[in-house]
Amino acid sequence: MISTTRRSPNATLVTKDAIDQASEALQELPEKTKEKLSLREAVDVLRDHITAALDKGYSYDDIAVMLAKQGVTIAPSSLKHYLARSNRQLKTTKGGQTRRRRTKSVDDELEEAPIAEPTEAPRRGRKPAAAKAAAEPTAKTTTRSTATKTKTVAAAPTRKRRGKASS
Repeated sequence: MISTTRRSPNATLVTKDAIDQASEALQELPEKTKEKLSLREAVDVLRDHITAALDKGYSYDDIAVMLAKQGVTIAPSSLKHYLARSNRQLKTTKGGQTRRRRTKSVDDELEEAPIAEPTEAPRRGRKPAAAKAAAEPTAKTTTRSTATKTKTVAAAPTRKRRGKASS
């Protein structure tokens, strides 16, 4: 069963010949150049000339002044930003790579890390006794006694903790 759609009584109908002729006419259109460009596009067009002026020793301020005299008003910081962006885009289109931070994958880190014997994990926020003794100098020792046990502790300067009273 063929379904048909209802058309509005005011709908305009177009013949197949008219569509074919319009298609050919659109394909034969010549390139149309833009009359006005954005500042970013203008810097893209002038990239080589701006780079040459920079190589001659001119500053971004000098080039911005010269461009303003020609009707291209741009701040030196914008000029520098747009030029850098244009150069990055040029490198990526030519197949060059942009600089990226190299990160190690988990597999790389596991291969480089020496395999250690499993040890007892220290309590939260405290060093294990062996590491504590090795890390702290043993210039002075004091003895603290409590009701159940006596403990010898290396006397070291105490660090103040935020929000807690130091002992």
